Amino acid sequence: MKIQLILLLYDMLLGGKKVVRKEFCARNNVSERTFYRYIKEVALFLMHNKPGMLLGVAEPHGEYFIEQKPND
Repeated sequence: MKIQLILLLYDMLLGGKKVVRKEFCARNNVSERTFYRYIKEVALFLMHNKPGMLLGVAEPHGEYFIEQKPND
């Protein structure tokens, strides 16, 4: 189930959708702590394999999204 949820997160984000932490947790019956572990895996994957992309978050609602990394 862990891998399926991480892949679901990645697929949603890559598809341009925003993932709202509380909604994702409720829909998939996981704690916020578990969500943070899963989203960290997605962020690490992006960092190592998609250098042009960043995982962004809009607080206070916990909306996660993928954005293009600004050029230096």
